[in-house]
Amino acid sequence: MAIPGQPARPRRRPALRLVAPLALVLGLALVGAGCGSDDDEAGGTTGTSAATTGPGAAATVPDVGQGELADAAQQLADEGLRVAVKYVPANDPRGRVIGQSQPPGTELQRGDAVSLNVSIGPKPRPNVTVPDATEKTEAEGRAALERAGFEVLTIAVPAVTQDVVVSHSPPGASRVPRGSLVILYAGG
Repeated sequence: MAIPGQPARPRRRPALRLVAPLALVLGLALVGAGCGSDDDEAGGTTGTSAATTGPGAAATVPDVGQGELADAAQQLADEGLRVAVKYVPANDPRGRVIGQSQPPGTELQRGDAVSLNVSIGPKPRPNVTVPDATEKTEAEGRAALERAGFEVLTIAVPAVTQDVVVSHSPPGASRVPRGSLVILYAGG
């Protein structure tokens, strides 16, 4: 009841205040029941292809040590991780990994990137611009990068079914020494 001279307050509906907590409880119940997970419905076991290749699954960072970039990129890809290459001045041989952003044994999620510092060598070559190969076929992207003077390593992305480059490292427009290795991530 409104008092004369004061505006009437709208009546609140108790049901509307319960919507958010109810939605939260329902969501937690669905997650607890396994709805939306990578579990195999038949037996409650984890399916190899979905759980080990999909984003969100756990991935352990390997020790890529002082190896070559191509080997390090493949080791990371085998764990479901991507490489973010950063070419840096160093006296180590050209193309050698001299540091990684995540220590070995670190748990990440599949699809995450691990930054690698890679030596440009004691006598670096002149810098050139990396062409953008994304959204091209793997062959077109590889050709564009090779024409610009880069070596290319293609890593297949199982979740992408079309023959298309989804990313590469170093990314397009970066300036890195001619002859450097570009890691191409493509489906197909």
